[in-house]
Amino acid sequence: MRYALCAMLAKMCDIFVLSAGKNYSAPKSLPLFARQASKNLDGWGIGYFKKYNAYVEKSAEQAYAADRVHDAFQRLARVVNSRIILCHVRLQTSGPVDECHAHPFSLEFAGHNWLFAHNGRAPAVEAYRTSGSPIEGALSDSARTFEFLRDRISSYLRSPPRVLPTLFEAIHQSTAQLIEEYPGDYNYLLTNGQVLFAFTNHRQFLILKRSKKLEGGLMLTTLARGLSNERWLRLAKSTNKRGLLLMISGTDVIFRQTL
Repeated sequence: MRYALCAMLAKMCDIFVLSAGKNYSAPKSLPLFARQASKNLDGWGIGYFKKYNAYVEKSAEQAYAADRVHDAFQRLARVVNSRIILCHVRLQTSGPVDECHAHPFSLEFAGHNWLFAHNGRAPAVEAYRTSGSPIEGALSDSARTFEFLRDRISSYLRSPPRVLPTLFEAIHQSTAQLIEEYPGDYNYLLTNGQVLFAFTNHRQFLILKRSKKLEGGLMLTTLARGLSNERWLRLAKSTNKRGLLLMISGTDVIFRQTL
């Protein structure tokens, strides 16, 4: 029984993001991420920004199969040019296997288009019902998590924030409320194309800045060994805390706070 539980917990989606102070493509890191996350069989998605607009391309097919990266995934790795590129390779734990349930999801609030990707198991939050517009067709805990955060962040801000500490505090408080009301395992990435928020309360994040083997910028992933044999920084929540929230601008972690 204990082995089965550990095996179940080990089977989770993986997420990756490239953040930089200028536009980048990811022809090296994205295909490598797909290959190293190949145990996740249930779809993939890549989100990026053109100016202030968010774009998402995703599929219910495997990102890596039969010793090759999915053609559309490989093409996007070459042509996407964005300050922030967010990628998710899915292993289904909530909601059916289809394109609608692949991440990232996109919503507009607080004066921006936002992208969101989640890794973890949070069945309690599936009961949440938004008072705003739901993510069409999505039934998963990840979709409900994003709707909850959107609703709470919007209620904290009322209007688009003028300074980053105000935005960070709104997301920090909203996340604290999420795990208080709907306990679960949450690793998420949330971005408006200008700044990136990364939260974990169960798995480590691995961070690498200015890789000499892959692209420049800052890379963050849940893959246990990173994407290269370089020295990746490991970040996890403290044992006596409920989680760790990062705010990243370009290649710098500008705020870091526990919950």
